[in-house]
Amino acid sequence: MSVWSKLFGGKAEVVAAESSPRPLPSFVVPSPGSPSTLAAIPGKLAVTFHAHDALEGSVGNFLSAVTHGLSKHRQRELVVTLRLSANDDAAEKAHELSRFFATVHHWARQGQLVNAGELTQFGARGLFGQSDNGLLYTTARAIGGVDLPARALAAVLVDRAEARLAMDCGVYRVLTRIGEYQRHFPNPTWSDLERPSVATLHESESLLAKVRRARTRAASFVVEGKRLRVLLSREVRADLRSSVASLPPGAPFALLTAPALSANAVLVWHPGQKAPRAISSDGSDGSRLSGCCLLIAPGGQKDQARIMEDGYSLLFSDESWALVSAALGAAKPLKLRMADEIVLELEWQSEELPDSHELLAQ
Repeated sequence: MSVWSKLFGGKAEVVAAESSPRPLPSFVVPSPGSPSTLAAIPGKLAVTFHAHDALEGSVGNFLSAVTHGLSKHRQRELVVTLRLSANDDAAEKAHELSRFFATVHHWARQGQLVNAGELTQFGARGLFGQSDNGLLYTTARAIGGVDLPARALAAVLVDRAEARLAMDCGVYRVLTRIGEYQRHFPNPTWSDLERPSVATLHESESLLAKVRRARTRAASFVVEGKRLRVLLSREVRADLRSSVASLPPGAPFALLTAPALSANAVLVWHPGQKAPRAISSDGSDGSRLSGCCLLIAPGGQKDQARIMEDGYSLLFSDESWALVSAALGAAKPLKLRMADEIVLELEWQSEELPDSHELLAQ
């Protein structure tokens, strides 16, 4: 029996898959320009497989799987792209992915949905012969020659330690580290099965491990010169109000954010790192910096904003925190002048941002 442990937005649920899964039909391995399709659930869920010789500037043997049928149950369609080695069996990988997508279809029918910024962690029998590995979800990007469904999600394979890190410190902390390793901004949307882990044995050194964390739906920030803009969706004001109200007075907390879509550089952090570090796109001047978290600390002597790991720390006096807290609770914009001439701006978007994920205090 295969056991899948789901962690959507941090919530865990165990689902038992069929002990004797329905055998899949024979599969014709695709070649570039000639996709192949499998019926993961006949009449309900199809998976189209594409082969690529290059993807997002990287050369290799790539296999992309694209679902068709999840959106009928309000689940964004999924895209999984693998960089295969010479010894990998593409047909075997395709069959395993099809069985996983059938399980996702089952979850979606039960109302268990996954979105960008969330993750799935498997149990003892994970994908591709690993145990306790997982998938991190982010908005899919265009693939040459492939007609992707609207708003499709890309799922990136991670190992056990990386899945644990994503649960504790956010999906984007892991994805930006992978982007740094693969030299791809802000992160690749494909998986290299032979990639070494980007998690370490010293992740507890992070300041995030010492405070309460909250995953924010459609939240990001971008720093341009002396301007620090925090972008939030109006749809989460009730959740944000609840999280702030439940904290002890003056207690620090962190928002786990998604890199801003307008950013051309994103902070990245590893335990033991002595100075700020960021990754950027080729030719970028790094003028629009984003990151993966905001550490908020009320009760300071003055208002300050400074780089903290792969994000920013925001320290507020009691008077200023009252203004910020009120703006968060009422979904109102706010401009606040901080130390060193930095201006903090809270901006509320009229629509949900593309890389949204559910707010869940951990």
